[in-house]
Amino acid sequence: MDELLREYRQTRSVLMAARLHADEEDGRLMGSMLSDVQLAIDWMEKGHNPGPRRGIHRRSGRQRTVTVDPLHMQSYAQPAACGSPTTLSDHERFQIDDALSTLSDREKQCYILKYGLCYSLGQIALELDVKKGTVQDYLKNAERKIAENKMTSLFLVG
Repeated sequence: MDELLREYRQTRSVLMAARLHADEEDGRLMGSMLSDVQLAIDWMEKGHNPGPRRGIHRRSGRQRTVTVDPLHMQSYAQPAACGSPTTLSDHERFQIDDALSTLSDREKQCYILKYGLCYSLGQIALELDVKKGTVQDYLKNAERKIAENKMTSLFLVG
């Protein structure tokens, strides 16, 4: 099995080198071949189909979820649209401002559009004229910065 795996890896490197010098049509064909070879390599290394991941490999919904009170963020983004039960106090508004203070302008825009106005990633990408992956990167950076800020800021306690 090790020898077969080594041969597949060698084939992958040959295809990658050949793809660099190929024209567009041959490049697409070689890309497809590379994908197939990579799938076979992944399958042999993992011992199971690498495509649909098994439940044990997935993280739970709680591990992927950012714990933000959606009403607070929506009240922050649209103060006039919210009713009396969700009106923010000055202290709560100050806490959100403090949490968002470390973000860049684009990160702040993405964060408010996502969590304040409930836009999808695709809608945010269209709104800001960037790719969806870029929006994901902005949100990931924003969440990381907010988490770091929560740990160090005296205003975000309680």
